[in-house]
Amino acid sequence: MFGYNLGTIIIILVIVLLLFGPRRLPELGDSIGKAIRSFKKAHDDPENLPKEEAKAAPTATAAAQAKTCPKCSKEIAQDTAFCPHCGQSLKA
Repeated sequence: MFGYNLGTIIIILVIVLLLFGPRRLPELGDSIGKAIRSFKKAHDDPENLPKEEAKAAPTATAAAQAKTCPKCSKEIAQDTAFCPHCGQSLKA
């Protein structure tokens, strides 16, 4: 199974049980399951993102605050000291 034998899988499960304890294992499994479900949902339908992720998306105000590097002419954030693309110093 997955390139591991039964003994290795049992050792990994015992280590996980010792690290997290029997009380936190259901919580851990639930949170991992929710993360996988939300990842699959976002992968299948990126237009319908949850509200938290939609708020984190860049807005028009962030695009208005962008400026261009004088050396490489690529857009960069307003408050950067160096261009992340070419390394040009932007503060005089």
